[in-house]
Amino acid sequence: MSSKPYIIRISSQKGGVGKTTVAVNLATALSFIGNKVLLIDSDFINPSIGFHMGVENTNTGIRSVLMGKSTLENAALTHAPTGIRVLAGEIHAKTHTPTKSQLDRLFSEINKTTYNFVLVDTPPGFFPEDDLKAFGEAIIVTTPEMSSATAATRLANHYDRIHLKHGLVMNRRKNKKYELHIKEIEEMYDGNILAVLPEDEVIPTSVAEHIPAYIVDPKSEFSRGIKELANKYTTKFGFEYDLKKDPDSGFFSRIIARIVGLFKRGN
Repeated sequence: MSSKPYIIRISSQKGGVGKTTVAVNLATALSFIGNKVLLIDSDFINPSIGFHMGVENTNTGIRSVLMGKSTLENAALTHAPTGIRVLAGEIHAKTHTPTKSQLDRLFSEINKTTYNFVLVDTPPGFFPEDDLKAFGEAIIVTTPEMSSATAATRLANHYDRIHLKHGLVMNRRKNKKYELHIKEIEEMYDGNILAVLPEDEVIPTSVAEHIPAYIVDPKSEFSRGIKELANKYTTKFGFEYDLKKDPDSGFFSRIIARIVGLFKRGN
């Protein structure tokens, strides 16, 4: 690994494709392998990582760091069931558009940390080149629908123009006749698909319980797809999958996660 964290932008051009679900569960899978992971919610309009992770009731998050009211280390919370550090969005804060100097300061702090991976969940749409220079690469999340795949292709073209590496994740596949075939999406995207993740009942269950799907049911088809995606990144940087740290054999991790989820719902 580089001495600096590898920063991945989790993105989409179209909303509703499951971008945050991918971000939360990929971060979880990377953490269970043994990586130090920071997960950042940079959607200032509709932050939802905190809700997915059960840490939504926070008054200190990314906005506080950008405004210079808190440091990254103090604002990031530890998610006990996964070990992920989470820099959540601040639900009750006013909409904030970060300045270039604020973003530069944030990424400067990130690059001084010892995280292996930093995943940044971003709002849908295009962003100026200056806002993207800090990223090592981007993951584009799409669904097997023409409108979503077309939007993903436009975003890929934007990344190509500014020389930002990117890969495609096809999410919410139902394997229906009306869906685009994988080969059709690859031709539109002009590249290979990193992962194909199915529509899976574990997702609404995990959202309701505020626990990543990768922990709720590590043997689900969705979780196995996420595991393969995490394995690609760890292999890319010279890591090997440590099955002893995998939630398939992590009974106590799942129990802790369930207890935390039940406690939070009860309060």
